Amino acid sequence: MYDDELVIFQTGDTVKGEFIAILVAVLWGISPIIEKKALNHIEPSSAVFLRIMMDFAFISIIFLTAGKLNTNALFSNIKPIIYLAIVSLLAGVTAQYLFYRALEASTPSRVVVITSMYPLITILTTIVLSRSIPSAKVIFGAFLVFIGVFLVVNA
Repeated sequence: MYDDELVIFQTGDTVKGEFIAILVAVLWGISPIIEKKALNHIEPSSAVFLRIMMDFAFISIIFLTAGKLNTNALFSNIKPIIYLAIVSLLAGVTAQYLFYRALEASTPSRVVVITSMYPLITILTTIVLSRSIPSAKVIFGAFLVFIGVFLVVNA
């Protein structure tokens, strides 16, 4: 953990990463239902803009009031800025816009299951980029993800 990191959950014996991951899944699972309601009143590109602006506002308030924003550390190395700019363009803007377009045209339950294929994409991309073969359990899990998406799409 970094010295300037905002600590909301202290990891240790009582709170594990898996619990935090479940909490994230719950929050992400609820969000598309609310986003679908918002998309009944606004088009996807405006929704992405508003979401990013609200994300920025909320995270700024949290970090500034907690006194945990270390601007020297933020800009001391260009590599994370480049990597995160790429991710912001891929996931934060493009994928979010396409996700909203999908929500606009379909139901949250179908869209979320289909977009939950991203672990499979991550595994395949990792294989191609690192030229390493994952364990049999990982391959089997990826296969189950694919089967689950197939079942939902063909339901």
